[in-house]
Amino acid sequence: MELTQIPPAHLVPHENNAHSELRGIDALAQTIEYLGIIEPLVVLPADEDGRHTIVAGHRRHAAATQVGLETVPCVVVDDPGAGDQLVTMLVENLHRDDLTVLEEAQAYQQLTLLDWQPERIARATGREVERVQQSLTLHQLPEHVQQAANAGEIDLVAAATMHEFVHDPKAIDRIMKKGAGYWGYQHAIADERTRQENQHALEVLKAELVLAGVKVTARPKFASEGGTAVLVEHLVDADGNPVRAEAVQSEPGFAVYINRDYQPKPVTYCPDPAAVGLRPAPDTWEARNADREALEAEAAARRAAWEAATVVRREFLLAQYGNAKGAKKLLRPALRDLAGTRMNMPLGEFSEFADALCGCPIRELPETAGMDRLTRAAVGRWLAHCEANLKDSAFGSWGDFEHALRYLDLIVADGYELADIEAQLHQSITDALTEDDTEPDGEDSEEEEEDDSEADPSADHGLADEENELIAA
Repeated sequence: MELTQIPPAHLVPHENNAHSELRGIDALAQTIEYLGIIEPLVVLPADEDGRHTIVAGHRRHAAATQVGLETVPCVVVDDPGAGDQLVTMLVENLHRDDLTVLEEAQAYQQLTLLDWQPERIARATGREVERVQQSLTLHQLPEHVQQAANAGEIDLVAAATMHEFVHDPKAIDRIMKKGAGYWGYQHAIADERTRQENQHALEVLKAELVLAGVKVTARPKFASEGGTAVLVEHLVDADGNPVRAEAVQSEPGFAVYINRDYQPKPVTYCPDPAAVGLRPAPDTWEARNADREALEAEAAARRAAWEAATVVRREFLLAQYGNAKGAKKLLRPALRDLAGTRMNMPLGEFSEFADALCGCPIRELPETAGMDRLTRAAVGRWLAHCEANLKDSAFGSWGDFEHALRYLDLIVADGYELADIEAQLHQSITDALTEDDTEPDGEDSEEEEEDDSEADPSADHGLADEENELIAA
């Protein structure tokens, strides 16, 4: 290895330089014009034409050329392997002038072509293995997703997660269209996973029906819609006996369509009941049961949407408040509720969630626990209480609706983006509370007004104050 002065004209860029374009050259040129080049470039020995290939220092070379330096200091090194050359350039660019997400991914991809594994790349560059793996998946995504990640419109983690849908470009387009912000993309990805699972279940169900000799059709036009088809549970035979779908669905004169409202479900019907000796049933259990099942399917779809949103929401809560620094933001409202209300210890899923926020089982806190751990425990217990009340408000009439509304407003103020099902709950609670406020008070209005004037202004348990503080921050 030797240090020498080489004219810039005798230096050529490396063909695998990680930067697709050199940025910040003007500012660097001003510094070099004033101070000169302090750190030498790293170059390979001269080729047959007397030119040296740059391994590290492409930006310094461009700046030196711009200001017209006659020579630049260079360290000439023995010719290393292609992978080592690429890593040298990559590490310099990572530490000197941040590469774009796409440039970094392309550099990692070049190393994999030289049989470098993600673990080796991570060790050589100082990056986390997970970051390298995410960057490598980005390289396999459609061009518009790569450009969105490169422009900062989508987080690298969310972009890498979309790799599971690389076989379905339309799915990726739906996620890109629906997503907005980190948590918005997480909701969109969760929704697409559910959609893909339902589609797979539909295809499996259809194949099973066809193999069983069942005629599978599109949804027919029923008698109630001006057609002739009737659901078999709404039919009886000549003796008034109900028709069982399992017994007739593969028989001539019957068919099945697949209901896709929630999880795919076979629905057996008769295109022409009179042709097979059947007639519509009077007010039968089967008819009432069909209505009940429709309500159950609607409720199941709502619960599935809520569960998908809950997974993303709790990931947000753990990311925001599952550490001492984040938990301190919510200590005040947590202590107010703990001190001023009868807050029970969380149970079941909420107990596990509280323990995750605390970082250890809350019921087993050691006597030597420090303030940071106690803060996380108090806030974890309080957030578990908020989550339990939110679920009660969504699926029952016994929840504290005002508390649930303030809780949603609080986390939105701290950066959370509501899923559709959460936004619907927020609106329904808002409408219900508005309706209550507009109802006439009757004869007790004056007395209630006097009581209101003496009410404790902190009766909202601090959620409203905390939301305002988060917004102000």
